[in-house]
Amino acid sequence: MAAIDKDQLSRQVEAFTAWKQAIAREIARYRGWLNNQGLNNRDVDDRLATALKTLRFDRILLAFVGEFSRGKSELINAILGKHYGQRLLPTRIGRTTMCPTELFYDASATGAYIKLLPIQTRGDNIPLSTYKRQLEHWVHLTINLDDPAALKKTFTEVAQTREVSLEVASELGFQVEYLEPSLSKPGHVHIPAWRHALINMDHPLLRQGLAIIDTPGLNALGSEPELTLSLLPDAQALVFVLSADSGVTASDFAIWNSHVKEIAQRRGAALYAVLNKIDLLWDDDEEPEEADESVNRLARLTAKQLHLSPDNVLPLSAKQGLKARMHNNPELLARSRLETLEGALARSVVNAKEAALKTTLVRELTDMVEASRQAVLAQRVRLEAEERVQASGHRDAEHELVLLTRAAQQEQVSYNKRLVFLQQSRKLLEQQLPRLVSTLAASRLEAHFARAREQVASNRMGMGVPNAVTGFFQGVRTDLGLFRQEVETTQLLVQKLYERYSLETGAAAPPVPRMDASQYLRELEDLEVQAGPYKNRLGNLLTSQQKVFDRFFETLAREAALVHERARLDGERWSKQSLAPLIQQALESRKRLEVQMAKLEKLRAMGGSRTDKSGGGLTEQREALREQQTLLEDILGRIKDPALA
Repeated sequence: MAAIDKDQLSRQVEAFTAWKQAIAREIARYRGWLNNQGLNNRDVDDRLATALKTLRFDRILLAFVGEFSRGKSELINAILGKHYGQRLLPTRIGRTTMCPTELFYDASATGAYIKLLPIQTRGDNIPLSTYKRQLEHWVHLTINLDDPAALKKTFTEVAQTREVSLEVASELGFQVEYLEPSLSKPGHVHIPAWRHALINMDHPLLRQGLAIIDTPGLNALGSEPELTLSLLPDAQALVFVLSADSGVTASDFAIWNSHVKEIAQRRGAALYAVLNKIDLLWDDDEEPEEADESVNRLARLTAKQLHLSPDNVLPLSAKQGLKARMHNNPELLARSRLETLEGALARSVVNAKEAALKTTLVRELTDMVEASRQAVLAQRVRLEAEERVQASGHRDAEHELVLLTRAAQQEQVSYNKRLVFLQQSRKLLEQQLPRLVSTLAASRLEAHFARAREQVASNRMGMGVPNAVTGFFQGVRTDLGLFRQEVETTQLLVQKLYERYSLETGAAAPPVPRMDASQYLRELEDLEVQAGPYKNRLGNLLTSQQKVFDRFFETLAREAALVHERARLDGERWSKQSLAPLIQQALESRKRLEVQMAKLEKLRAMGGSRTDKSGGGLTEQREALREQQTLLEDILGRIKDPALA
């Protein structure tokens, strides 16, 4: 029996990680060249540091969404479990993942762990993101990956439940009609013991930046706003898991329509519906081809029901795929169709992530290195012209001294012009910056928040919640609209400064840095759509559910504040770095001036006489410039195509 090769998802993630590492190495080489040539400064280095940070902390997030008992945990086991030779997440009949679970690799940790946040923290008006920064509230469990029995016992803790009264469950935000009633205590229901789980493991895929979130069903999505408003929208792919033996049920449709479809469509995430458990449709008395055709018919029906492309509905058996990998059975793996999903994720998610970085980060780096290459090339052309004149013997030493003095004076004048221009330009942008960032002052967001709360309090039994949320978004939208206007004003100012720079210095201006302020309005629009199901469900808010609204609105305000803050910080950084390409040219002008002054000083020290050494000096300078040009062209080529590394 042939051995099972590494799956396509693993290969693609490894290639993506290697690509990012190759780009980071070229940034380090370019930064070293800038430092060696005295061409680096804070503005230029900040741009490079931002690029390195993006490459280092970038991650690929896969979200597995669906009702309970659809096999989401087993699907994750099938993708990750081969490395450990066993199941990781618990699987059994019924609910196994009772709380949202994140799986990732924590490089700062000394070992594998599970952190569990108690369910009673839902009673506080504290968002999940805040608790993630306050780890003293979490229960910490150490994972022993070398002990299968201990591993199984530790992971089973994620599925623990508590029995509480219907009133307590409602206060904690649960929709009690979806909860399992207690058989021993009338008027009580089972709820998860934990609000959220964080699992750190040293797995090859996780180590290379892949992260996974497993959601436990409709009740978690409906009662934990941060899942729908923050975590799921951050995912590059949403995998909606169904069961082939039941098809698309009413609760599946509820999750699809309220929490999955809109997020994927508006955020551009890859979206797949997985028909899991196709092995339940296999019949020993039926030919495999007939069983496969039955599965394909079900997949086509599901695609029609969900209005998805048939290519995005993937029937498979996670259980049989995991079994095939554990026992090295290529035939069973092929029949499980697990690799179809892994291949789709590899193509649509990893490739799209790489393409996105190429259109932003790589393009900016390319512009920077190309500007440096052009400057070195110009120096080399000037030096070669000077060398030809010297070789012709048409210029005596005294005349050369005069020309060098004149060239140094001209370069000094040019450098001084650049400095004066940059000082004046920086002052103009500093005057504009307060107007830019004031449109997104924290006090404005707090005012929108306070008005919304007041509106809810004055009309709690009517349309207070929907109107308050609508008014809140309108206020934030106005702020971002004003911000966009100020960005456009600043952009026009920067454009005119670059044009004036060319006129005053005679130098060709580099490309003008741009900022798209409309992206933040689009993010806010996405957030409003995602908040819709909560806004409507809380329209007839009961007094006992005050905490439900508080938690929803705290989450909503935090997410809006993140858009606010990100726009403000990005606008401030863009404004401050908008002159960086011109500053880089000024540094290159200073470098040329230093070279010319050194040559002039050397010629004066020689008493104006010509010797073979001066010609040798030009040759050495030309060779040094040639090496620099070769280095920059090599860096440029490797940034555009890291496969050259």
